[in-house]
Amino acid sequence: MKRFPPKSFLAVAALGLLVLNLSAQTASELSDAEKAKIIEETVALGREYMGGDSKLNAIESVRFEGVLVHAGGQSGTVESVMKKPGYYQFVSSIGGIRETSTLNPTSAWRKLENFQEPGAYSLSFYEVEELRHLEATIADSLGFLKTPKTRNGRIEFVGKGKVRGKSAVILNYVYSDRIWFRRYFDPETGRVMFMQSSKGMVFTYEDDLEVEGVRFPKKVLVTYVSQYGESTMEISYSKAEINSDIDLERFRVPVVGE
Repeated sequence: MKRFPPKSFLAVAALGLLVLNLSAQTASELSDAEKAKIIEETVALGREYMGGDSKLNAIESVRFEGVLVHAGGQSGTVESVMKKPGYYQFVSSIGGIRETSTLNPTSAWRKLENFQEPGAYSLSFYEVEELRHLEATIADSLGFLKTPKTRNGRIEFVGKGKVRGKSAVILNYVYSDRIWFRRYFDPETGRVMFMQSSKGMVFTYEDDLEVEGVRFPKKVLVTYVSQYGESTMEISYSKAEINSDIDLERFRVPVVGE
């Protein structure tokens, strides 16, 4: 799954990591009917790999626990919670700092706490553009490869070819003119191997974590570019829960004194 990026990761440049080779089949070589057929077959194969329509359609919430390792080697624990419609929270505890990034249907906020200063914290809010991208990110994650449910939302066939030495079918999930998620599918299994976002972040998925017959990525490598250059962080999930009891209070904006 994708993690909810903190503000320090949002000002990233587009990465040129995932490029089709010269022998790739591109969308311009096919008719609309041929492209639609490839999209339909690829999405169906991908959803079947993840667990199938009946299981995926029944998911209302997902909760993960795991470990995050930054490029410099610093590590800590993480918890990721997604719930329809439009709730998300990512909590990381690393180096004595707890960062809580949260999205609810009306706002998105970030709370930083220092374990050495109990009760003290800083709170900031995401700007409108960031909020829209985060809303699309969570809708995309909980859509499980379905067509985006936005005005002019669509799936586009980009092409077929070799990506990092692996055969791939490339589909672009478009939420708006400025928000999209490009997925690289294994043509044999339907497994999503990589994903590139319109924010320039590249996600590499390794291994599977299976729960109740549904497969999720077990390890996610997130590559991004900041003012310090290109970096990669690794998230490894050890536990996943589907449709667990999630208190919506956790998504509420904190008030002074909490």
